Amino acid sequence: MNSCLKSFRYSQNSINTYKSCPLKFKYKYINKINWKYDDIEHREYYESLKTGTDFHLLCERYFSNIPLGINSSTNINFQRWMDKVKKLVPIKEEYLYLPEYEVMLNLEGNIIQAKYDLVIIKDDKIEIWDWKTENKKFNYKNVESRIQTIVYMLLAKEVIPKLLDKDIDAQNISMKYYQPEFDDNCVSISYDNEKHKQNKNKVLSYIDDIKNTNYNKEDKEYKYELVKNKKHCKYCEFNKLCNNEEIDRGVFEEDIYEC
Repeated sequence: MNSCLKSFRYSQNSINTYKSCPLKFKYKYINKINWKYDDIEHREYYESLKTGTDFHLLCERYFSNIPLGINSSTNINFQRWMDKVKKLVPIKEEYLYLPEYEVMLNLEGNIIQAKYDLVIIKDDKIEIWDWKTENKKFNYKNVESRIQTIVYMLLAKEVIPKLLDKDIDAQNISMKYYQPEFDDNCVSISYDNEKHKQNKNKVLSYIDDIKNTNYNKEDKEYKYELVKNKKHCKYCEFNKLCNNEEIDRGVFEEDIYEC
């Protein structure tokens, strides 16, 4: 195994990065390059990141019973968005709400971590909520097969019941994506034991690929050579580094608020 990955903590972001482009994974997680654009054309992208972070903080306050602190200097969308969240997910005394909830799993010697926007415990049921604040309407066509969905639901079944000392069946776990700018309803994904088995195998397969990729040209012992996914380049923040080309005006392929 690559020595640089011996203590690596896998997440849906890192796995998704590898799937997008193994070379990009090397830059981000092995070389630890933090590439940022400071020009005007990319300012909107970073402002969108801040919007997502600030909105997530408001949701955390709401589900923690902390005053929101929305005022005249706050993003004008936030009050409208929070009104939608309150209507869609009203707080009930009989439920347990866990905002910004972090968990880790040791899966066959591999450490996997996830940070949920919100987990709701309803007796013997688990609801996972994820807020999306992109400026463009989210494409839910293949949402069930997203790495985020796979990793989050896998850890929800493997970790959360043990932490709460509860016996919760896979079919009582669901994940809900919600984009307040565009939708009044969320997209809900169900779960079961067969999906759980498939998700576990998928995650282990992805990690095996990551661990068996040759990130050093001098090494010859690995199963996979380091390759660049050229189809991803035009969306990638490392396009300038790899190809001396700009990306499409700050458009990034992967979802910028997945964490």
